[in-house]
Amino acid sequence: MPHPARRPSQPEPHELSQKELPVVPSLKRVLMVTDFSATAAAALPYAYALVDPGAEVHLVHLIEHEQVPNPLYAHYTSDDLATPQDRDRAIKEVERHLMTLVPNQAQEKHITTVVGCVLHPEVAEGIIEEARKRKPDAIVMGSHGRTGLKHLLMGSVAEHVLRGCGVPVLIVPHAG
Repeated sequence: MPHPARRPSQPEPHELSQKELPVVPSLKRVLMVTDFSATAAAALPYAYALVDPGAEVHLVHLIEHEQVPNPLYAHYTSDDLATPQDRDRAIKEVERHLMTLVPNQAQEKHITTVVGCVLHPEVAEGIIEEARKRKPDAIVMGSHGRTGLKHLLMGSVAEHVLRGCGVPVLIVPHAG
């Protein structure tokens, strides 16, 4: 049986020139988003495995927090981050905890870890905004594997980030 005809614009695989071969990207900055869950902990090593020696991993936790437009209404917040002092304390506490998550091998590979805590009313949008600010080559995050009604009602943060960030996203699935 004869082979189907190839379009003239498609060269045979062996005819590709050196200029046309795909280039393996060099990842110098990866954004790793964690919610401190077991799923995020499973994703963390991938962030460090993806980057080149001497690169950066930005290890970020996002706190879902609605900013109160007027300080007179601060007592109406749904969390304990009503005052700037409360927010600063929470951010420092999270950043200290993030530093405890850095693998020992990061230092051996000369990988710099930049930690951050972000307050934002929507998790997925907060991650996308943080990616725009930090300009990573890729994002690594875990997925909790919601399905059915939970997925329909709550959506998927990972899916929203994948569609909205404009950089490659490695989503590590929920184990179990």
